Amino acid sequence: MKNILVSIAILFTAILGFSQQTRVSIEPEGSGHYQGGQFEYVFQIFDTLANKTLSDSDLNISHTQKIHFIAYDAALKEFTHVHPVYNGKTWAVTLDLPVDGNYFFWAQGELLDKTEFSVMTNAMIMGGKSENNILALGDVRSGIDKNTKIVLANTKIKAGQMAMINFTISRVDGSVPVLTNYLGAFAHVIATPASGDQLTHVHPMAGTKPNTGMLHTTFPVAGDYRIWIQFIDGNELKVIPLSVTVSK
Repeated sequence: MKNILVSIAILFTAILGFSQQTRVSIEPEGSGHYQGGQFEYVFQIFDTLANKTLSDSDLNISHTQKIHFIAYDAALKEFTHVHPVYNGKTWAVTLDLPVDGNYFFWAQGELLDKTEFSVMTNAMIMGGKSENNILALGDVRSGIDKNTKIVLANTKIKAGQMAMINFTISRVDGSVPVLTNYLGAFAHVIATPASGDQLTHVHPMAGTKPNTGMLHTTFPVAGDYRIWIQFIDGNELKVIPLSVTVSK
């Protein structure tokens, strides 16, 4: 990885109640209840300003995709980041959610006029594995996916202030990570507070060494946040859940 990746791109910071949320909405087909396991999720995206449902031709490509679709459960343990396709009438994506519970589904993209949107709806998964218990997240700044480990620096984080958090990627067996871009970025970081109803999606910049980076973003309110970090090591996508505590 080269240092030219140090340009930072903060793509989405979506908080319910922002005016940005009122223009675009996600409108799922069906009852909102789904069988645990693999299923197809079908929805439309509606632009109230243009008074129309949005097709793929109404959207710009953002980090190699027209739509980023993110799903997680209320316990903030299940997680997926996938990309719907437009079939000429609706958007559809195959989800694999084996664990029951209340889920948050987010659709994110960019309109042709450069307006970014991040919209949420809820869905209930039933008939699968028992749902996860909702537990306090705490401050957990290291995690492992198979042989790859990531550690966030113990930087103090205050609500509403820009945070710059260094991190290091290593391998448990001592070998050197081989990091390549994922969806056009060094890494993708998805953060949500314990309530699950807000979402921050940022792309950290690469650090001074090939296995380091910096998460540069603002956490809007105090409390615990779940953070999922996605990156590619050795041509394999890694997803590592961490959590941080944000003070007032």
